[in-house]
Amino acid sequence: MYTGFIIAFIMALIASLLNEENAGSLLAGYNTMAEDKKKNVDFKAIVKLHHIVFYTIAAILAVSNLSIIFIDNEKIVPISIILTISWGLIPLFILGKKHDKNEYKSWQKWFQLFVITLLFFGGLLLSYFIWTTPINELNL
Repeated sequence: MYTGFIIAFIMALIASLLNEENAGSLLAGYNTMAEDKKKNVDFKAIVKLHHIVFYTIAAILAVSNLSIIFIDNEKIVPISIILTISWGLIPLFILGKKHDKNEYKSWQKWFQLFVITLLFFGGLLLSYFIWTTPINELNL
């Protein structure tokens, strides 16, 4: 049960530490972009989106872990953590595109779609395996 709260705290901490001054070096890909491509990115909106997504993931983890007090099933904790994080990161890819006006190569677009699909189905599949595995085999 405490794992969800610890992860929620870490996600909220990351969101609170991320600001416009340091995000350029922390956000993947932005610091390696050419200067002309950086001009096509609404950086303030990207930072705001990261704040919203990370705080939302932290809040969902905290609430879901509080609700586990009333649910007597040990499998719910890891499933809620997996689904909240994997599905919670998907909006960064989908909503982030509207703040980046750069044109990307076809393989880069397909790779992004692959990552979104992996996050969605990977979280779902991992949750399914946890749900169907007997509790004594999980080592929770």
